[in-house]
Amino acid sequence: MSKEACIIKGTKHGLSILIPSGLTFSEVLAQLRARLASAQEFFSGATVYVSTTDRELKPEEKRQLEQTVEEFGMVIGEKEVAEPPVAVAERKDEPRDEASEDTLLVRRTIRSGQRIWYDGNVVILGDVNPGAEIVCTGDILVLGCLRGVAHAGCNGNVNASVFAFRLEPTQLRIASYISRSPDEKLPKPLGPEVARICDNVIQISAYQSNQS
Repeated sequence: MSKEACIIKGTKHGLSILIPSGLTFSEVLAQLRARLASAQEFFSGATVYVSTTDRELKPEEKRQLEQTVEEFGMVIGEKEVAEPPVAVAERKDEPRDEASEDTLLVRRTIRSGQRIWYDGNVVILGDVNPGAEIVCTGDILVLGCLRGVAHAGCNGNVNASVFAFRLEPTQLRIASYISRSPDEKLPKPLGPEVARICDNVIQISAYQSNQS
């Protein structure tokens, strides 16, 4: 049976790791290692703050957490934040407001072999090169050329979209829908493009500022 995964979110202070109460600590460490290993270069140098839900970490568990993040070039922040379980339950029951989703801003080009996973929207101020991958639960906006793999709405959000100044992905996914680059050369677009799900397929069209 699958269990709730620990979540890594970007904040203005650094990275926040949310540890759910439904996992054993060994499962937490295993999931955390896998998540950090998938984007080691991206997380390197960050300060990490740990959030817990309805659980208190033992001194030995705190030490192991600190050792784990240090292996990936990060440090644990001084203050540990505990989230009230009531607030977490309320968030799960409430409908998600897309306008209030967290957004990760990355001010660099994402190179081949690099992968970004984020619970929210992702904005890239640069290019996404072939061999790079962006996966998120919200929208993907690339203020440059998107030539890698993009998966928006990875939690099943069919209202997610992918925007880029040049939209040339090797693979494009929105929710469970998949589209690949055509084999033949197509005319270069005159401006930014956006991909959305329309009539059960991914459609790419010229972006217009009055689009909703």
